[in-house]
Amino acid sequence: MKHVLILILSLLMVSCGSSRLMVMSFNVRQSHAKEVNPNDSWLNRKEACLEMLQTRKPDLIGFQEAQFKDQWAFFRDSLASEYGSFGIGRDNGVDKGETSGFLYKKSVLTLLDSGTFWVSETPDIPSASFDEIYKRSLTWGLFKVNSSGKRFFYFNTHLGLTWRSQKEGIEMIIGKMGEINSEELPLIFGGDLNTDISSTAFDPLKQIMLNAKDVAPVTDDIPTYNAWGNKDKERIIDFIWLTPGIKCLEYHTDTAPYGGHELISDHYPFYAIIKI
Repeated sequence: MKHVLILILSLLMVSCGSSRLMVMSFNVRQSHAKEVNPNDSWLNRKEACLEMLQTRKPDLIGFQEAQFKDQWAFFRDSLASEYGSFGIGRDNGVDKGETSGFLYKKSVLTLLDSGTFWVSETPDIPSASFDEIYKRSLTWGLFKVNSSGKRFFYFNTHLGLTWRSQKEGIEMIIGKMGEINSEELPLIFGGDLNTDISSTAFDPLKQIMLNAKDVAPVTDDIPTYNAWGNKDKERIIDFIWLTPGIKCLEYHTDTAPYGGHELISDHYPFYAIIKI
């Protein structure tokens, strides 16, 4: 009987710890950007970006600005043995332009459902709207934690540059959250939102979700946008938001050098350690 109790307690401990996840977000800086410093070009820093991922080993990571045919394909294919993937090109809904795709560790998570919509008045087709010149899309996934069976949603996006596109984009994303997540499962929303926390565009989001950086007992206040080392332009414009049922244990902005690069993008990768 004693051995049976020990076995049950051990299984319960594994189950309790099994929903602890590292969720990362990373704006990789588009590959066709003309950099002032040639060392910052994608071809010169791609291996450093990969080294970061292989070092940190996030359970789930959402990308922004990853060009589908080179950057996204590079990450997806380089990590295919360990990570599953989902993402499409935002310009044509297939393989053109940037993607807000994500990678997930197959040993930890199972992707049950996924999709993409455009942050515009016409979300079902590739489109630019809300006074934006660029098409903006959101990629979402429904996941199961393999060891616990718990399910949750992940939404990843790159919002527009104008206040109207951010405000109306947030409002329509919240509407889509209710539509897609009809069971009200735990939900993580992350990405490059192109504005700081003081913006009134976030007001509706603050009513239903928590900013991981602010609620984690272990956290930092480091700008996520490093502007390639331009201190005058540094800001926190990238976020991970959580529904209240998700506990955030830690939040970290990764400023470590990789592959001989002090900066591997004009945004730092950042991550939250959460428990669902």
